[in-house]
Order: sequence, then structure tokens, then C-alpha cells
Amino acid sequence: MKVVLAIPAYNCAAQLKRVLSSIDKSLASKFSDILVIDNRSPDNTAEVALGFKSKISNLHVFINKDNYSLGGSHKVAFLYAEKNHATHLAILHGDDQAVAHELLTLIEVASDHAEADAVLGSRFMGASTLVGYDWKRIFGNRVLNVIYTLLTGVRCRDLGSGLNIFKLEIFKNHTYLEFADRLTFNYELLLYLIGARANIIFCPITWRESDQVSNARNFTIAKTAFLNVLKWRFGGLTYTKTHNPSDYESEEL
Repeated sequence: MKVVLAIPAYNCAAQLKRVLSSIDKSLASKFSDILVIDNRSPDNTAEVALGFKSKISNLHVFINKDNYSLGGSHKVAFLYAEKNHATHLAILHGDDQAVAHELLTLIEVASDHAEADAVLGSRFMGASTLVGYDWKRIFGNRVLNVIYTLLTGVRCRDLGSGLNIFKLEIFKNHTYLEFADRLTFNYELLLYLIGARANIIFCPITWRESDQVSNARNFTIAKTAFLNVLKWRFGGLTYTKTHNPSDYESEEL
């Protein structure tokens, strides 16, 4: 396995500092490259990341040419990993809700199960740990998990946490470029994986909510997630227009 770790970040300088502080040499050595992808934050997120380059030898800091939203930052990461001949892409959100060292568990699962196309962190399994997570969001996510499970026929334990590993082979021909740039990117990605009969493994993770500022409009996103799976089930889900890789340019600082 050659794994690239991407850390999408937007307006989360304080949280990103904690994330990068938790990546010690042992964890960093598991990745060929570690990318912080700043989505044109109005704060000093990029400057915080640059301050860790002397501590994390394989750290690269990128700033998007435009605000591509969370999905667009994922596309920047996929394109980089493909270009650099990685076999897998790991995602860790920069807002410090996930525990960075739990990436080791996901890597171990991906290594032990060569057939796995995606190892997805789940906030809602029996062994998962939730700290300070609002009950309304827990309830809403669990309801959506049940709906997706019933309509897809695949046990969906989480529709999109911020801790995942993907095998790049399953996304041949830049399939991910068709998914939404918005925060609903992960829903379309999951539905694509299910439709492609990908081998998906869910793993329990820890998820914390303390000083994070959410950019999500929860009701709007939940509504989109519900409509997407309905359309997918009845053959009406069409992805956005196919973008070109050049639509997602990012500059290394």
C-alpha cells in the first residue's frame, strides 16, 4: 500500500493545530505524503499548517485556487493521489472531530482486507464513541442510515464521517469528478460505491464536538441526502456535469 493522507481544512486554524500536533513520526511514516488542503480560509489556517512543515517531514500545504467546498477539496486530494501513483487515499478532516491515530486501525483493516475498496469510519456502531455530539444530529444521522440501508440493500453504518480510506482503483477514469462539490459529496460517493458493488468495510471511530464551527445547514443536507437515495433507488439520480481535473487547481505553499 502507498497511502496519501489528505486533510481538508476550512476556517479551522485552532482545530487544525491540534490535529497536526497529534501526528507524530510513527503515524506520519504510514503515509507517502500528508496534504493539508486549505479551501481559501479567511483565517490563518494555511499559516498554522506551514508552521508544522519542520516537524512533519512529508507534509505539503496547498491552497485551492478557488473555494471548491468540501467535495471539491476531496477532488483535489484524489487527483494528487492519482498523480503520485498512490494505491489509497486517506481522509482526515482538519476540524479535530476525529482522532488522527485511529487512522492506524483503518490502515490495518485495509491492509488485512486487500479486497476492500473503502474502509469508512462510522460514528454510529456499537463500539463507536461520541463525545459532545448533539443528540438531534445523532438522531438525524441514524434515521438516514436506516433509510439508506433499506433503499440500497447494503448496511450503511455512516453516510460520511471525516475519517476514511479509499482504494483508488475503484475510481477509475476520475469518476469522483462527477460528484457534487458541496458537503453532500460523501453521499454521492457512497451511492456510487454501492452501485459499483464495491467492498465496503465500516469501522467504529471516536467523534468529538467541542469548539468546532459547522459550515453545514443540517436540514438542507439531510433533505438532499434523502432525495439522492430516493433518486438512486428509482434510477433517477444523475450526477453533476463531468468536470475536468483543471477545474480543481491548488497551489502548494
